[in-house]
Amino acid sequence: MTPPPAVVTAAWDEVIAHWDEPARHDTLLGLVVANNCFAWAAGRYKAKAGDPIADKNLERLRKAATVTMMATAAPRPDESKVPYRNAMLVLIVLAILMGVGVIYAKFRDKTAVTQTAP
Repeated sequence: MTPPPAVVTAAWDEVIAHWDEPARHDTLLGLVVANNCFAWAAGRYKAKAGDPIADKNLERLRKAATVTMMATAAPRPDESKVPYRNAMLVLIVLAILMGVGVIYAKFRDKTAVTQTAP
């Protein structure tokens, strides 16, 4: 795991120094979201699990990570826009092969007639 930016670690140091101040935790959460270092912050709060403040902020981190993931997720491409796409492709290929076969049969029939004529 890559270390977080210095501004995030400095905010964590401020949180530790002023543990009971919710504004410090809010600032840290904002920096964590902005710098996408949820795992690092979760690890720090998890080390203090059992403390009501740590548990509350760990839950806030989880929710923020979930919201960030949902907001930045790319939608799957909709492949149902063209129903029976593969079947249509097979039919087109078969039609082309039949056309080529008909042209070949006509060409072969004409050459057979000219070869047998005296």
